Amino acid sequence: MSNKIYYKAIMILSISVFCIGAMPEISYGNDFLHNKSIIAIDNQEETKQENKKPIDYNKMCWNLQALYKNDAEWEKDLKKFTKDIKELKNYTGKITKSKTHLDFALEIKERLDIKLNKLGGYVKLKKDISKNSYKYLAMDEKLDNVYRDYRMVCSGLELEVLKLSDKEFKEISSSKKIKSKYNRYLSSIRSSKDYYLDQTSENILADVSKITSLPGYIYELFRNMDKKTNLNPSEYSQALESFDRNERKSAYQNEFVSYNDNINTLAGLLVGQVNKNIFYSTQRGYESSLDMYLKSDGVNTKVYDRLIETVSDNTSSLHKYISLRKKALNLDKVYYYDMFVPIVDSVDNSIGYEKAQGIIYSALAPLGKEYSDIVYKAFNERWIDVYSKDEKVSGAYCLSVYDAHPYILLNYGSNLSSVSTLAHELGHGVYSYMSAKNQNYYNSNPSIFTHEVASTTNEALLYEVLIKNATNDKEKAYYITQYLDLIKDTVFIQTMYAEFEKIIHEMMENGEVVNTLVLDDTWGKLLQKYYGKDYELDQLAKVGWSRIPHFYNSFYVYKYATGCSAGVAFAQDILKNGSDNYISFLKKGSSDSPTNLLKKAGVDLTSTQPIENTINKFDELVKELETIIVK
Repeated sequence: MSNKIYYKAIMILSISVFCIGAMPEISYGNDFLHNKSIIAIDNQEETKQENKKPIDYNKMCWNLQALYKNDAEWEKDLKKFTKDIKELKNYTGKITKSKTHLDFALEIKERLDIKLNKLGGYVKLKKDISKNSYKYLAMDEKLDNVYRDYRMVCSGLELEVLKLSDKEFKEISSSKKIKSKYNRYLSSIRSSKDYYLDQTSENILADVSKITSLPGYIYELFRNMDKKTNLNPSEYSQALESFDRNERKSAYQNEFVSYNDNINTLAGLLVGQVNKNIFYSTQRGYESSLDMYLKSDGVNTKVYDRLIETVSDNTSSLHKYISLRKKALNLDKVYYYDMFVPIVDSVDNSIGYEKAQGIIYSALAPLGKEYSDIVYKAFNERWIDVYSKDEKVSGAYCLSVYDAHPYILLNYGSNLSSVSTLAHELGHGVYSYMSAKNQNYYNSNPSIFTHEVASTTNEALLYEVLIKNATNDKEKAYYITQYLDLIKDTVFIQTMYAEFEKIIHEMMENGEVVNTLVLDDTWGKLLQKYYGKDYELDQLAKVGWSRIPHFYNSFYVYKYATGCSAGVAFAQDILKNGSDNYISFLKKGSSDSPTNLLKKAGVDLTSTQPIENTINKFDELVKELETIIVK
C-alpha cells in the first residue's frame, strides 16, 4: 500500500464508497439464501460441472466506467482539479473571518476531497491490474505532485483553524450546518493542535514527503515488478496447502529465497521507513512513532500495549494448537511451510467462484436483507476483480470511492481460504457503502481500526455457520481448523507483527543500530516465543519480516488483532440477538471516535476482555477439534 496520505482516505486492505448502478435491486429471504448455500457446499458434482465452464474474465473484472471512461478523461479531470485548487487557495488568510467564510471554504474542500478520492482511486486500480505499466506509475506520480500542492493549501487553512483560541473556535463553528457536516473534521484538526508547526515548517514537511515515501515506493516496485519466483501468489498459496510436504517446502524455499537474495536492500528500506516515522514524530513533538500513528487513529497507545501483553500472556494457547498440528500431521517438527496445510482432509478442494457466492450468501444471511442486497450488487455489478493474472498485484483489498462504489481486488484460488478472503473484503465494502449512504462525506470514512472489525465479523460468521451446518465430523473438523487459522493469523500472528514493529521502532528511537542481523534475530525470537517448542526455526524463516508489506503502512497490523476480537464478539451477538445493533454500528461510519462507536455497540476495546474472550474461543475450538481427531 502506498504511504501517500491521500490513499488513507481511499484505501483499505483492507478500505472506503457510492452511486448505485443501474442493476435492479434483487434480494432473497434468509430461507432461500440458506438453502442455496447448503446446495453449493454439499453438491460436489455441481462444482465439477461449474469448473468445466469456460470463465468469462470480462465479467470477472472491475468495471471502471463508474469512475472514468478512459485515461484521457482522467487526465482532463486532473487538470480541472488543479485549477479548482485555486478556488480554495483564495480563502487563505480568510477562512476564520466569519462562519460564512468557514462554511464556504469547507464546502469547496469537501468537493475537492471527493474528487481527489476519485482520481486516486482510478489510478490505484489501474496500476494494480497493470503492475508492469510505467504509464500508470507516471499517472500516479503526476497525481502525487498535484496532491502535494493541494496539501500545502489545506495545511495553511488548517493552521488558521488551529490558531484560534478555544473560545473563538467554539463561536465560529457553532452554526448548525457546520456542526452537522464538519464537526468531526474540524475536531480532528483541533485535536492535533499541539503537533502542528508554523506554515514554513509545514511546507517543508510537505515537500520532503516525496523523499520520505521512497522506502514504501521502492518496496512495492521490488515486490510487484522485480521479485522473481516460479509461482504466482495464487499458486504459492495453493502449494503451501498441499499435503505433499516436499511441494510445500519447495514453494516456501522458492518464495523466501527471492527475498533473502535481496535481504540487505530490504533491511535498508525498512530501516528507512522507521527513520521516516521517527523524523515526523520528532518534528511534530509526539512521544514516539507509535503515539503519532495511534493518535491519528483516535486510539490510545494503551490499546496497543494491552493487546501485546494479553496475547503474550496467552501464547500457550497457540503452542497447544501447534502441538496438535504436529500430532495430526505426524511431523517430527513443525516448520513454517507446515503452518498452512489443513491438519484434516479438506471437504472441498475446488470451490468455484459461483459456488463461493452461494456460501457467502448463506454465511451472511444472519445480517439481514439490507446487507444481502448490497452483497448482490457487489457480485453482479462488477465491483470485484476476481482472478490472478500476470499483470495483477498479489493479495486482496477493498478500495472505495465516495461517488462510485467499493472495488474489491482478489486473487481467487478456488479454496475455502479464498472464500474467507472474499467474505473479509465484502465486510470492508458493505461497511463503506452503508457509511456513505447514511453519513455525509466527512463522517462517512470509517477508520481502519473499525474497518477491520467489519471484515473479520464476516469471516467469523462464515465459520460459525459452516461449523453449525456441518453434516459429519469430517466437515466439522475441517471448518474448525479454518476458524482456528483465522484467529491464529489475525490475533496471534498479527500481534507478533505488531510487537516486532514496536521493538524495532523503540530500538532506533533509543539510538540502537538496526540492520539485517538485528531484524532477522528479532523476528526469529518472536517466532519461537509465539509458536513454542514444537516449532522448528530454520534460518530462512528469519527473513519473514521482509515479506510483510504492511510494515510500510506503519502500526497497521494491530488493527487486525483488535478487529478480530471485536468481530468474534459481534458474530456471537448477531447469531444470538439478531443484526440490528451491528447494522446500526455500520451505518454510523466515522461519526464518532472508533473506540466510542464500538463501545456504544457493546464492544469495549479499551479493556482486555474482547481479546481474552477470543482466545478462550480459540481454546474451545482446539479442544473440540482434538476430540474429533482422536475418535
